[in-house]
Amino acid sequence: IQATEAIKLILGIGEPLIGRLLLYDALNMEFDQVRLRKNPNCPICGENRTITELIDYEQFCGMPAHDHSLYVGADTGNGTAVPQITPQELKTRLDAGNDLLILDVREPHEWDISNLEPLGAILIPQGQVLDRMNELDTAKEIVVQCRSGARSAAVIRQLQQHGFQKLWNLDGGINRWAQEVDKSLPVY
Repeated sequence: IQATEAIKLILGIGEPLIGRLLLYDALNMEFDQVRLRKNPNCPICGENRTITELIDYEQFCGMPAHDHSLYVGADTGNGTAVPQITPQELKTRLDAGNDLLILDVREPHEWDISNLEPLGAILIPQGQVLDRMNELDTAKEIVVQCRSGARSAAVIRQLQQHGFQKLWNLDGGINRWAQEVDKSLPVY
């Protein structure tokens, strides 16, 4: 129905559901309509409009659309900020011979799609990390990675609560690594 409404608006044909709400009862296979009244205080369609044109994403949200570090690495209020490392920074450090452990917290089927095992990465799925954290060297810097950076950030917060300090989140995960560093890896 949404697609049909969009087509009607684009082509300027038919009667779009502007100002009406279409109700669908799947159990009885019935449709009904409800007329909607404008909210006089609405900043877009009300009597005293304050929003009269579109603004860009950054202006509206106050942050760039794809700057993962602004939300994944933010301090959650309990001192658990997640330090970020970009794929290029990680590559530079690995090329320089820095002794880093890459901890992949994805599921085994994701590891099978693409992984950083040639760089020494190990797989411990997110749900097993706390049970297997004794396998991790607390003295070593650990770069935690997942597909896009969200699960790894959650794991870092958990590990921080258990005394781990030398932790980095691979910003954008293995997908960003595949886009920026190793284009032979599949992005999924």
